[in-house]
Amino acid sequence: MSILDKMKQAKEVLGNAKKAQQEMEKILVEGESGAGAVKVTMKGNHRIINIEIEPSALNDDKKVLEDLIVAACNDAINKVEKEIKNKMGDLMNLPSGFKLPF
Repeated sequence: MSILDKMKQAKEVLGNAKKAQQEMEKILVEGESGAGAVKVTMKGNHRIINIEIEPSALNDDKKVLEDLIVAACNDAINKVEKEIKNKMGDLMNLPSGFKLPF
């Protein structure tokens, strides 16, 4: 493989990485816990953009509410990871089992 072929391949990989980042920005998931008492909306870059807490959950003690928030965040993270694997793996033609660095 010549240096020009390697440079072309590197440019293609960089282009695919930029497309992947743009696609990640479009991913939006909602994690929830406590049968919907706490809902967390998260973007594909793992940024939380909204948290909704049902008024009934405010009547629970502080520790229960904290646990519900953590569980909803973890649910959203799991959903984001699944979406990333589905969308980015196809976009970048990654082999199965390959973990993305972002």
